[in-house]
Amino acid sequence: MSKSTSIYRRARLWVMKQCPETYVKLSQAYNSLLWKRERRGLEGGIIPEGAPSVLFYSYYRCGSMFLSRALQKLAGANGLQHLDYCSYFVKVHPDQGSRLFDEATLARAFHPTGCHYGTLRRAYPIPSHELYRSVLLLRDPRDCLVSHYYSVRDSHTLNNRGNLEARREALRTDIDQWVLGKASEYAQDFEQFHTRLVGKPGVLFLRYEEMVTAFPDFLRKIVAHTGLDQDQEAIARILEEADFEVSGENLLAHKRSVKPGNHLKKLKPETVDRLNGALAEVLELFAYR
Repeated sequence: MSKSTSIYRRARLWVMKQCPETYVKLSQAYNSLLWKRERRGLEGGIIPEGAPSVLFYSYYRCGSMFLSRALQKLAGANGLQHLDYCSYFVKVHPDQGSRLFDEATLARAFHPTGCHYGTLRRAYPIPSHELYRSVLLLRDPRDCLVSHYYSVRDSHTLNNRGNLEARREALRTDIDQWVLGKASEYAQDFEQFHTRLVGKPGVLFLRYEEMVTAFPDFLRKIVAHTGLDQDQEAIARILEEADFEVSGENLLAHKRSVKPGNHLKKLKPETVDRLNGALAEVLELFAYR
């Protein structure tokens, strides 16, 4: 992170902390002026052609921000249009996110050629899914829950009133209570990822733990699978910019802790036991036992 970016982020976090209601209103007003491509896409106004479209799926606190930006660069270099419907709904119409489960909406908004869609936060039932080149990035859900708690409580952008209420809830709840309260939601979403995506035609499943420990091989797998290989200089820049080192834990940083197994440090032993029970099926499905 550059010095100017760091200063901007700290200033933004300060405003969110001091004037959260105002920040939410300003954020929604600002975002209401953006996202023109996503609006067109949802209305069926984008009919692209070209290479097979790429779908990027991931969940909260799985390193998706970094990989999404990398894929966006590669997709642009390979002539694909980028569409981020999930962010559009979160930032502009947070009460309408369920539209991405609607068959008619999906048929208008997604096309098997010419686009890069992501980050997709759920396993949406996109028609003709086998025609796309999909990447699914997930992390040990126990580490996701811990990282998600600190993000919601301290640093996540307040895009809407739901984000603000979630922050207030996290501030009055300790981490052990919070992760146990969210475990069933995580289990349901991870099970859907497994049922609809893992092992299906055209889907490459990768782990966050591989991304932070062996990124060059990790990126090569993605490039080979998606066919986003037309700009070798762009690939080289992504490899050069990749940095998964964290010198010290900073609760206000987006990249707070990357080491696998962090839940063992942050949670009480009895909480870990209960969490293992609540997520037993998911941990088995994704071999995180």
